[in-house]
Amino acid sequence: MWYRVVTIHDLDIGRIDAVWIAPDGGQLLLLTPERTLYWSVREGRALWSVPEKAGGEGRSSDGRIYRDSASGLFYPVLGAHGGRQLRTHSLGGDIEMRDGRGVSITVTDSDGMTHPLSHEGCPDDWASDWRVVTFCEAGDHILITGPQCLVVYASSLSVIGCAR
Repeated sequence: MWYRVVTIHDLDIGRIDAVWIAPDGGQLLLLTPERTLYWSVREGRALWSVPEKAGGEGRSSDGRIYRDSASGLFYPVLGAHGGRQLRTHSLGGDIEMRDGRGVSITVTDSDGMTHPLSHEGCPDDWASDWRVVTFCEAGDHILITGPQCLVVYASSLSVIGCAR
């Protein structure tokens, strides 16, 4: 079973340009034109935020890498430029996305059970100019995002300790 643990709208933080999800699904790095936020999925809040410099100096020229100048760490981000998305995971199952009349996103777990992932509250975002749908590396969190809305789901195995 999958539970929505985070929903973030562009009205809250600004247009989302790119995002990174930690390997364990516990943190997000959100890049907007105005600022960069480091978000705790478990605490349900931003741990820190820094203003974006003109021209996005922390971003590579192709937009695929973000460099945190304070720590020197590099983050491979997902966004309009693409990026590596995991749609199949041995623990999490298989994510399927159908574009038809609206967008339908489902995950089929390792037991063969299919679970629809609601994108309620983000009605127009999923048909926007870009969309990311991916498991974190651990397979127990799913990130769905576009420029206007971001949603993170946690599996029933990892939902203990997450903010709702």
